[in-house]
Amino acid sequence: MKRKKYEVSGMMEWHPEFKVGRTRLQVSFTGGHLCNGGNTPASYETSDPVVQAVIERSAAFRSGKIRVGKEVDISDSEVDAFDSAESKEESQVAEKGFVFEYSDINEVYSFLEDMKGVPAARLCTPESYAVEAKKLGIILKKKEK
Repeated sequence: MKRKKYEVSGMMEWHPEFKVGRTRLQVSFTGGHLCNGGNTPASYETSDPVVQAVIERSAAFRSGKIRVGKEVDISDSEVDAFDSAESKEESQVAEKGFVFEYSDINEVYSFLEDMKGVPAARLCTPESYAVEAKKLGIILKKKEK
């Protein structure tokens, strides 16, 4: 799995909406700075392969407006670290919480976005999945093989 950081030069922030079939994906490029001494591009970082594919097939990416600033291979151990953090969170969520079992981290993304209506812009990393699930009282639990 790869984590990619996309950049947009000349903007402090930008919130494009990409059309994907009948749905739309909105991402937030933030953190840009413009000054006399130079500029820092607004950026958006994700490890979700679906979001990466949508961005890379967009007209803005093909025209060069959006570019890949950094690309890092992430290991399964980082994803497993996310899973172990979730087991600690489990004890902090109320007993009436809903338990969502998943076998792949991408299932969590799809569940939160499609079933619970969490905007894709707030689902940038596996850590953000955990935060959003906790807000909704959902316990994320990896299925045992």
